[in-house]
Amino acid sequence: MSADYDYGNARLRAMRSRLFSRRELESLAGAGALPGLIAALTRTTYQKPIEAALTHATGIACINIALRDDLIAMIGKLRGFYKEDAQRLIALFLWAYDVHNLKAILRGLSNKTSTADILSILLPIGDLDANLLDQLARSNNPREAIDSLASMSLPFAAPLLRAQAQFSAENIFALELALDQWRFTEAAKTLKNESNSPEALSGALVLEASIFNILTALRFAQFPAERERLREKLAGGEVAQLFIQPSHIPLKALENAARQDQVPPAVETLAQGALAPALRAGLKAYALSRRLSDFERALQLHQLKWLAAQIVRDPLGIGVPLGFIALKTNEINNLRWIANGLNLDLRAEAIVAELELAL
Repeated sequence: MSADYDYGNARLRAMRSRLFSRRELESLAGAGALPGLIAALTRTTYQKPIEAALTHATGIACINIALRDDLIAMIGKLRGFYKEDAQRLIALFLWAYDVHNLKAILRGLSNKTSTADILSILLPIGDLDANLLDQLARSNNPREAIDSLASMSLPFAAPLLRAQAQFSAENIFALELALDQWRFTEAAKTLKNESNSPEALSGALVLEASIFNILTALRFAQFPAERERLREKLAGGEVAQLFIQPSHIPLKALENAARQDQVPPAVETLAQGALAPALRAGLKAYALSRRLSDFERALQLHQLKWLAAQIVRDPLGIGVPLGFIALKTNEINNLRWIANGLNLDLRAEAIVAELELAL
């Protein structure tokens, strides 16, 4: 099966060498203002998307459009590098984007958000293409969007139909949870049936599920009243219903953490195994800020480093595309942060301090 990855992995190794280094990102952070950043990006691999965006947008809108279009084009190109079996497994990993897009559409329709605003945050990178997402975003309400998915016999419809039957299409919380749980369960089932299940992909999904679970438990510890609201959202549901398996953190530990009324004891319950250092780093930052986003940032940095390391650990398999996708997405996020920082007139040092770097 490694032969399925030979050509694509060779291409991605070459493309990885063109990702920005720390020094290059620091230089962009010192551009002084958005026009300077735009000019600098036209001298890089982002030249074409920047120039295309400049034909109909300026300033921060130009950069956001260019970065979005570049990521979509890059991942689309990446998928074409691989043969059928490898491409199918990469698509399994990219279901994360499909779920992101469906959740954004359902939430937007529920909130009566304009179609243009919904479309602006979608990333047609997975199995649902831009035309289909556009059609769904133009639905009148979440129920109509779900019915459209079902009429096309798309697999994403099944968990939504079940949640809709149990809770109604207006319960966006239940719909989103159903999508998340379906993605991990279905991926685990698919990999279990693979004759040569790639450990890098299995590990990536378990790590992502673990981070999802930890952040869910910490939200309940930060806001204990949410435990009561959960009963309203899921008709008497228990916290255990929210967690995804398989996960590095045992279900009992997650439940115990979610029952805490403060974050520090919840962290102590969860801080085990490879994720313990990231949780303790998050707790240190949280002690000063009281923001759960500090845990999210620490855990996502651990995830980024883990995925990037798969390029070396699994050089002949799916580890290379998984690592490249993580590094490319992180570069886009860093560039978006630099643009926002410049737009807010932040000092270059402050912008650089918040960059997420794998090395």
